[in-house]
Amino acid sequence: MLQQGDIFFGRTVINHAAFEFTSSLLNRQINPLPVWTIALPYNIKKIQQRAFVRIDVAILVQIRAINADEMLDDTIINASTKDISGGGVQIVTGHKWPIGTKLMVTIHYPQIGSLTLKSEVVRVFQPQYELAVFWVGIRFLEIAEKDRGNIIKFIFKKQLEQRRKGWE
Repeated sequence: MLQQGDIFFGRTVINHAAFEFTSSLLNRQINPLPVWTIALPYNIKKIQQRAFVRIDVAILVQIRAINADEMLDDTIINASTKDISGGGVQIVTGHKWPIGTKLMVTIHYPQIGSLTLKSEVVRVFQPQYELAVFWVGIRFLEIAEKDRGNIIKFIFKKQLEQRRKGWE
């Protein structure tokens, strides 16, 4: 049990973002509810909670929506990735799908080739309200581990290239 004045490390989630911090216990009470009063936190750090490393890179993608019968829509939307990971992509597009929309996403990875993956829209953000441009977060629903491994290798290679450019 912490005593008054003890320093501790904490973690909290605010608006789907996780943070670690250091603080100290000012006071605690048990009744009627357990409550800790803590000092203003310091050494606050946002922590990455993603299962896969993500990297900013622009790659051509083609997207087709899947209807309720798992049939592909005839409309193909061309877009570009904003970032990629082994678990999904974020694309930049003028098209806004509702969260939960199922998609077939074809990504044209350099050195890997094209991968077509069943996916789902998990996030939609409009960075500038005056422009009809959306950042759409897409999670891969079905992906072979071999393909995921190739994507992760591609990401690590891109990270190495970016670091080398930073050293020059």
